[in-house]
Amino acid sequence: MKKYFRYACTVFVAAALAAAPSPARTLEVSSERHPPAIAEEALAYSLGVQAYLYGYPLVAVAKTMGEMTRDGALLNQFVYSDALATPSYRGIVTPNSDTLYLNAWLDLSQTPVLLQVPANPQHRYYTVQMLDAYTNTFHNESNRATADKARQSVIVGPGWKGTLPTGVRTIQAPTDTVWLLGRVEVKGKQDLAQALAFEHQIQLKPVQQAKQSGAAGVSSVVPQDVLHSLAFFRVMTDMLQKNPPPVCDQVLLTQFALAGIDAQTGFDPARIRPATRAGLERALRDAPSIVENGYPPYIMVENGWGSFSPIGTYGDQFLARAFIAYSGIGANVPEEEAYFRAFTDGDNRPLTGEKAYTLHFAPDQLPQTSAFWSINVYDNQLYLAKATGNRVSVRSNNGTLRLNPDGSLDIAIQKSPPADPQANWLSTPPGPFNLVLRIFAPKPGSLGPAHALPPIREKR
Repeated sequence: MKKYFRYACTVFVAAALAAAPSPARTLEVSSERHPPAIAEEALAYSLGVQAYLYGYPLVAVAKTMGEMTRDGALLNQFVYSDALATPSYRGIVTPNSDTLYLNAWLDLSQTPVLLQVPANPQHRYYTVQMLDAYTNTFHNESNRATADKARQSVIVGPGWKGTLPTGVRTIQAPTDTVWLLGRVEVKGKQDLAQALAFEHQIQLKPVQQAKQSGAAGVSSVVPQDVLHSLAFFRVMTDMLQKNPPPVCDQVLLTQFALAGIDAQTGFDPARIRPATRAGLERALRDAPSIVENGYPPYIMVENGWGSFSPIGTYGDQFLARAFIAYSGIGANVPEEEAYFRAFTDGDNRPLTGEKAYTLHFAPDQLPQTSAFWSINVYDNQLYLAKATGNRVSVRSNNGTLRLNPDGSLDIAIQKSPPADPQANWLSTPPGPFNLVLRIFAPKPGSLGPAHALPPIREKR
């Protein structure tokens, strides 16, 4: 991870230096003069937008962490789900309905944490994804990583020094605030009890007594309107103080401080001048839409299916990082879980429940995986859709998919049940919807242009 950050920092700083004007360069200066307050507001607006893009994941993490801990989750302890996600689930956007989730928020400034995963003779897919405060995935403790063996690992913060238990691996986190997001495969209704038993064998234990009480790593108050108010910059600077970024990011943080967004002293609206406040408030009106529509530079669409890069780890691609935090916070790295999203059919028309569609996989187009794949249906708010028959997911691992004699696969995507009761049916809501195809543990070399997904076709 350190090597990765050094590379990202080197690229970023080199780009910044290359863009800087040469001392010998003559600059054109407009003859039109503006009052200083207008220039100050414009500067604050510009810096406010950039700070919003940079800080969005930090604030989203603080907000998510705050909501989960207010709902009863304790720091450094897992919260286990006892059922698959349904359309009523609102914990995170774009959840899957194929795995059990387990979550833990770590405050590593207090103590290292021991993670235990069990032996896995059934070769059940699972992973404990580890994300830093900036939503970068820095490790997956998965059945592939452990070769299905039991294992103990100690997760330590970036500044921790001390003695650890013998015989355990050490995983160093880039920040003291860490989100553990676990997923455990469920192979159908009959498998739920076994999956639950396995899930609860994934455990956390503090290595030592916490030094103090309190929820370090999250601001004390995260207002509901934090993404649209000046509180955004306060929460952002709180998180920066508790989770310092890579050294190279200081070139940005120094600029943000010119608008009062100071990683060293925090953000206080009472300390900024009216023109700066006006610029930041204007930035808060525009920046959210930039984040929400931040995908065009990073998305590749083929046959209506979009894939996003970078995902899981982001380096200096701050807009990409912010967009994923908005649209699918907790997205994993492609080698662990690959994502493809479709908002349109193969003819680039928006998907709607008022139409019926088919998705045909030739035998060589089926996703290649050492675990399983699935397709989920989502509404336009990016939550699991409410649809007829509660059939908003198809999966390759539950024994219900019916292949054609030649090994191909057809899926009926429509609001009402297909005429053939044995058909593979993915039910849709009445209005707009979108699909996400996930490939858990994709086989190496199975992703890319040579393995394009087939288009979704409207039934005629």
